[in-house]
Amino acid sequence: MYGKNDAGRHSHFNTQARFLTIAGITFSTAFDNIYLYSLQGIIATYFDDTLNAGTPAFLRSLASVLASYDTHKPDHDNIQFAGITARSDATGIHCNADAYLRTLAPVPLLPPLSSPLPSRKPLNSLAAKLLWVGRVARPDILTNATNLAHISRPTGADARRANDTLDRTFSRPITLHYHRLDPATLRIDVYADYSGSSSSPLGRRQLGYLVTMTDQSDSFSALHWASHKPHRVLLLQEVLSQRVPLHAYTDSSAAYDMTTFFRDPTDMTRKKDLFMLRRALLAGTIVALHLAHGAHNPADALSKSTYARPPPNDAFDRALASGTMRAPTRSSTASIEYRNTPRPPAHG
Repeated sequence: MYGKNDAGRHSHFNTQARFLTIAGITFSTAFDNIYLYSLQGIIATYFDDTLNAGTPAFLRSLASVLASYDTHKPDHDNIQFAGITARSDATGIHCNADAYLRTLAPVPLLPPLSSPLPSRKPLNSLAAKLLWVGRVARPDILTNATNLAHISRPTGADARRANDTLDRTFSRPITLHYHRLDPATLRIDVYADYSGSSSSPLGRRQLGYLVTMTDQSDSFSALHWASHKPHRVLLLQEVLSQRVPLHAYTDSSAAYDMTTFFRDPTDMTRKKDLFMLRRALLAGTIVALHLAHGAHNPADALSKSTYARPPPNDAFDRALASGTMRAPTRSSTASIEYRNTPRPPAHG
């Protein structure tokens, strides 16, 4: 990584043209500040910071571009940036935010806990810092932090929940491991979970997504965790220059049955997500749809806070500790089976 301290002339719009002179390099279609050479290397830029990884030959070609901006000492293999320590070794890349977490302080508590807080600032500040930890090193605290950040009139009880979240985070390893995987058996697994119902207030509905890259050993690297479009999956397939099989998981029997039913329901106007899922399964974009056991769906931690009743299951916590992930399933429907199985005749 180059440019952590103010790198002056080294900025994204000045170096862009020079990066494009590297033979074989192209723009990513997923992110406009990423350049890649499939199976060789990748460059990510943010204003005056440049993060790069790749083969020795690729890094040598990049060094010639950066030579004219050599005003700072770059970090190699072990990088400290924005509260994260990223370390690479033979097993993969490990992103640790423990040192940053130790700087966080709990919100002061003033009895009674039912009383409004004098100011929202301490709670919002802690929630924002926990959000950052969740984004980079511990995805399963993201739900708590998001809920805390959206409380408009916090009370002492909310402050206690924030402090409980901080204590819970202190008790766990704050490192996200990106394991080296077997390229021949790669697959993308997408887990989804929904907390709430159609009658719940909007503030009490939560949809969680978890996208992982997995291989035959069930070792995994988390690619995306949130509830918005997962751009990183598209970038990954660009880097690998191959189509990686995509598996989708849900623990909702209703969603699974509606998606895999042989005939389209009469009215899906209010079920657009499920309609798109059906189309993706038919087209082969999704290799298979799996109905997972709710107690083993790792996305549960991204749709329920730890102080919810009932609380989320511990599937994601166990996966982070073991470095492997596979959710037991009750049923599965493969795309090729779904396309080729004869449809029952329509009833008159």
